[in-house]
Amino acid sequence: MQLTARDVEIILSVYENRFLKRDQIQRLHFADASRIACNMRIKKLYEHKFLDRLVKPVAVGTHQLVYALDKQGADVVAAALKIDRHKVRWNRANNRVEFLFLEHTLGVSEIRVCLDVALAGRREELLFYQRGDKSHLRRISMTGAKKKYFVVAPDAFFGIQTGRGKYIFFVEVDLGTETLSRFAEKVTAYKRYWKSGQYKEEYGFNNFRVLTVCESERRLANLIQATGKVGGRQMFLFTTFSAIQQNSPLGSVWLSPFIDLPTSLLE
Repeated sequence: MQLTARDVEIILSVYENRFLKRDQIQRLHFADASRIACNMRIKKLYEHKFLDRLVKPVAVGTHQLVYALDKQGADVVAAALKIDRHKVRWNRANNRVEFLFLEHTLGVSEIRVCLDVALAGRREELLFYQRGDKSHLRRISMTGAKKKYFVVAPDAFFGIQTGRGKYIFFVEVDLGTETLSRFAEKVTAYKRYWKSGQYKEEYGFNNFRVLTVCESERRLANLIQATGKVGGRQMFLFTTFSAIQQNSPLGSVWLSPFIDLPTSLLE
C-alpha cells in the first residue's frame, strides 16, 4: 500500500491520542471529503496493519469502531518523528483495555479533536498538547488536613499562543464516576499546587487554568457548586462535551463559580 501524506497524518493522530473513533478521524482529516471516502481509507489502513480496530458497544444503535496503532503504523510513526522504533510508545497488547478506560481516553481525544478543528485557520496556535501520564502526577502536601496529601493528575496539559501571550491549561475529563467530594479534593490540590509556586518552578509559567468537561448539564452544575464550596473561582472552567462539539472550545461555552455569563478560554 502506497501511503499518502494524509495517511501519515491519520496514523500520527491516532498515535498521539491513543484511540480515535471514525467520526473523530473524519473531522480531523476528511473535512472536505465524504464519510464513505473516510471509511474506505481507514479500512485500507486497518487491512494493511497500519491501524488496529476495536469495537465499542453503545447503548442504542449499532456499535462504534475505534482505531488504535498497529505494527506497521508504529514504523510509520518512528519514521515521521525521526526517532528509533523502540522509542515509539506502543505495544499491541495495550490496545485491549477496559470499557471505562476506553471511554475516558476517547473523552480526552474528543477535547483534542475539537481544539484542533477550532484552531485551524486561526491566528492562535497550539504551543503543545500532552496527554496526561505519570510525568504529570504530583502529590500536593496538605498540612492540617485529614489526608497528608492530595493528588494532581491531569488528563491532559496544553498551551495556546495568542497575540496577547500564552495561555496554559490542565484538562480534567469527568464521566460522572467519582464523588463530588473527591472532585473537590482535586480543586483544592490544584489551588495549592499554584499557590505553593511548585507549578511555576516546574513548568516556568506563572498561571494556569483547569478545564473540566463533563457529559450533562446536571453534572456540570454539581461540579461548579462543589468547586465554589472549596474556594475555586476563575481558575476553574467547566463545560459539556455537547457544548464544545456544537460550538467551539474557543467560544464562550465555559462556566465558572461566581460568574453568571459563559466565558472564553482566551479571556
